[in-house]
Amino acid sequence: MSDSASAIAGPRTPPISISSTSTEVNRTGSWKYIRPVYVDGSGPCQAACPTGIDIAAYMALLRAGRTHAAGAEILRHNPLPAITGRVCDHPCEASCNRAQYDGAVAVHAVERMLGDDILAQPAPAPLPVQHEEKIAVVGSGPAGLACAYHLSKYGYRTEIFEQDELPGGMLRSGIPEYRLPRDVLDRQIDWLRALGVRIHCGQRVGETVSWAELTAEFSAVFIATGAHISRGPGFALPATHAIWSGLYFLSQVNRGERPPVGEHVVVIGGGNTAIDCARTALRLGATATIAYRRTRAEMPALPEEIAEAEQEGVRFLYLASPIAVRKAGASLFVTFEPMTLGDADASGRRQPIRDELPCFEVQCDTLITAIGEDAELGILPAGAERAQDSWGTTEIANLFIGGDAVSTARTVASALGAGLRAAAAIHEYLGSCRGDDVILEDWTCPEHEAVPADSVNLNHFGRVARHRDRRSQRALPFAETNLGLARADALAEAARCFECGACNSCELCLIYCADAAIKRGSDGTRFEIMLDYCKGCGVCAAECPRGAIVMTREGL
Repeated sequence: MSDSASAIAGPRTPPISISSTSTEVNRTGSWKYIRPVYVDGSGPCQAACPTGIDIAAYMALLRAGRTHAAGAEILRHNPLPAITGRVCDHPCEASCNRAQYDGAVAVHAVERMLGDDILAQPAPAPLPVQHEEKIAVVGSGPAGLACAYHLSKYGYRTEIFEQDELPGGMLRSGIPEYRLPRDVLDRQIDWLRALGVRIHCGQRVGETVSWAELTAEFSAVFIATGAHISRGPGFALPATHAIWSGLYFLSQVNRGERPPVGEHVVVIGGGNTAIDCARTALRLGATATIAYRRTRAEMPALPEEIAEAEQEGVRFLYLASPIAVRKAGASLFVTFEPMTLGDADASGRRQPIRDELPCFEVQCDTLITAIGEDAELGILPAGAERAQDSWGTTEIANLFIGGDAVSTARTVASALGAGLRAAAAIHEYLGSCRGDDVILEDWTCPEHEAVPADSVNLNHFGRVARHRDRRSQRALPFAETNLGLARADALAEAARCFECGACNSCELCLIYCADAAIKRGSDGTRFEIMLDYCKGCGVCAAECPRGAIVMTREGL
């Protein structure tokens, strides 16, 4: 070829290697020193949930359109989703890996939607009784209801003894109706009754029913008496009907009474009970001030409850600790000493210490103390007043205890978890008495390790704003204030879930693998890694959106 012809033809193509055989003959897997492994993780939401609900699992079922199955998934752990969706402190949301990206998933709103769906269905059929033993539950609050529910699922006849005339415990007496409508509570309890749980009201164990009678008739007893004794302020109070404990005030209003509170109410405390008392006082026509010895940042009440109280008009007096109360005519005068914050104490919050500023007085018509609650343990048999472990076992073999009676967490979710664990422990105990081989399983603990936020590949998720709960536009009566999410918005929230730690067959590992070393598994959903060809580059683990692939050293 002439030089001119070569110039026209362009540069010569460099030599390249071409294989006429499949790359399957080139087993390059021996090159690697680390290998990818598919792992099952759990979301930090599940790890934070006191009842151990697999939140990502029911979110995935909702995305697949399987609403009934999603409800069944919740009911494996939590028999009161319509209630917890309204009043749970939802630690799951505080732990959500999406929180620092574009807002935590509104788990409570999705749970509420599913709970309301469950109550809208026909009453369930009674659960079959599989064992001869009967179990008694003392107290019909969340711990007692949960224990009875799970024992019924294990196949036991379960009966609840409640001292009040209506069941529900603190759910009924301590939570205002504007947060938990009584119709929702009643329908949730009726749903449990339909499963076969019997509830005897007006029965105070130790008085109307003796402990001896109870232990003689029942093979095991779960004590879930709650914490109903309000703590005092630590100084003498004048004798007057204008001073109430927080729990007593709420219980009276929740019974339908409307006690006269005057024009101004002062509430001492910083927890949810204090917030509930102040918001209830507003609904009785008074102005309300919450006095708290720390600042808002240290308040144990839920931030959203504090915000709603502010929006409704509750006033807050921070860094003020009461030291005395005097009565003058029809008014009360509360003396406060100013506080400042020092170093953190055992609770992790900064310790309030006396400031140098002078004391001051606040005038009010009614004073409500909501400083905390204690359990009435003196009525219990000796040896049964404290739990020896998280399962609620006591010094007496057939007596178990849980919930607010022994826990300082004092939340609905923690009480539900205590009831679940106690039911498992009772089942294991009775099984051993029968000679059955029963494995004690802690359903409140996730089976797998929680996936941290830095294992989620945010590049594969678009930003989607969290949907906000609808609020009632009514003025302050006792109608429900938080209306939750519209159904479409609740389903959209379910779609925001990252499904941390779960392989959902997105195929990104298969797409990104440069060695074609990943194939779909024999079950058609999961994937398999062909280690003969994998060079251990780690691209699949880096690109996995949900942290479901980890790199581990060869031979481990």
